[in-house]
Amino acid sequence: MATVEFGNLYYFMYIAIGILIILLAVRFLKHKTQKYRYWFIFGLIIFNLFVHLAKIFIYPYTTVDYIITKVSFENICAVSALLYPFLYFTKNKTLKDYMVMVGMASGIITFIYPVDVMSQFFNGREFFSSPRPAFMLENMRFYLSHLILFIVPFLMLHYGFHTLSIKRAYRAPFMLVIILVIIFINELILTLIGWIPKHEFFDPRFRNPSFIFGVRGDLGGLGVILGVFVPVAFRTNPWFAGEAYLPVIWLVLPAMIYGGLIALAFMFIYDREETLYFFKLKIRRPVLEEPIDFNKQ
Repeated sequence: MATVEFGNLYYFMYIAIGILIILLAVRFLKHKTQKYRYWFIFGLIIFNLFVHLAKIFIYPYTTVDYIITKVSFENICAVSALLYPFLYFTKNKTLKDYMVMVGMASGIITFIYPVDVMSQFFNGREFFSSPRPAFMLENMRFYLSHLILFIVPFLMLHYGFHTLSIKRAYRAPFMLVIILVIIFINELILTLIGWIPKHEFFDPRFRNPSFIFGVRGDLGGLGVILGVFVPVAFRTNPWFAGEAYLPVIWLVLPAMIYGGLIALAFMFIYDREETLYFFKLKIRRPVLEEPIDFNKQ
């Protein structure tokens, strides 16, 4: 059976298709007016909102008792899909920076390491008895949605609808932490109204959106990468008897470090001259042009 596995033919096939679609989008918009491009990008945002919501009609989501939980602010990418229609029109540059950098970064990371496509887990449980078929409808929806999450901010930068600045780069990791808090609040509300079993709250083995409660057992490698910067005090949860990290708080330092590095990478690509100048100013030490000889006074 054809399946997507890290580094196999179908893994690279989806990446190749994604790159091709991006190139076609740029070519299609090459000779269009800025007004056309602006509304075309918004059209992609609305289309992706429908792609996100369409999961309620697609297996395995059709097996979920309270399907609204799967189209809520469930994870970082879901937050992006739901907020893009509003963030696109905001005049707040910090919010736009978040939209652009997190959207592009999450899209890239998803294609490099498509967890949901390769995992036998679904909705916090081992759901599939064997690896998912490569051309399963949900897999294709998953790739399409995350591709659009990348294309939208990429086109915004490419055609000058937004510009990044090294002066605001430090704000992006803080925005990421705020989004993680929103995801936690979303899980808390869904649990309080009974749509998620209360005994599963805090438990990283079940619903654990964007790893706010810790790292799932089937993603041990990711745990090592994130856990390097997690203080020991944050590796236990006083409200949960099992193995779980302190909700959201355990991710703050990794989010600051990795988020900061990602933001810096964007600055070197999209604000290169100002970024280089910024660091030159930081590392340059004031030097007197000529030593003062006090004996001449």
